[in-house]
Amino acid sequence: MLVGDGGYPSLPFLLTPINNPVNDEEISYNMIHGRTQRIVERTFGIWKRRSPCLSKGLQTKLLTSTTIVVACAVLHNLSLMFNDKMEIEEEEAENVNEDDEVPQLPPHWQPGDGLIVRNAIIERLFR
Repeated sequence: MLVGDGGYPSLPFLLTPINNPVNDEEISYNMIHGRTQRIVERTFGIWKRRSPCLSKGLQTKLLTSTTIVVACAVLHNLSLMFNDKMEIEEEEAENVNEDDEVPQLPPHWQPGDGLIVRNAIIERLFR
């Protein structure tokens, strides 16, 4: 599963927040989703600082790009294993990727299947 923000449609493999939660389960889902999304965005910010090639954008073929991203992830994990952590100011951690946002285009398909999957997850977790 992937975690996306409200600019994306809800798809079977992409979990997005609920726009207008109406019950406690949906509110809880949104809280958990938000916490997870912040962790992911903070991690991306750390990766971009540690591997500047990721923040500038890769101009390589897809296979090469995926290999570079995996290599950056491995190097990041090794740095954590060897306690070579990067210091992050709290304010910077809260504002990760604020300048890197890409404008979202409205979806051109119906996300019905994604809503069914999201509702099934909420049902399984909270009811």
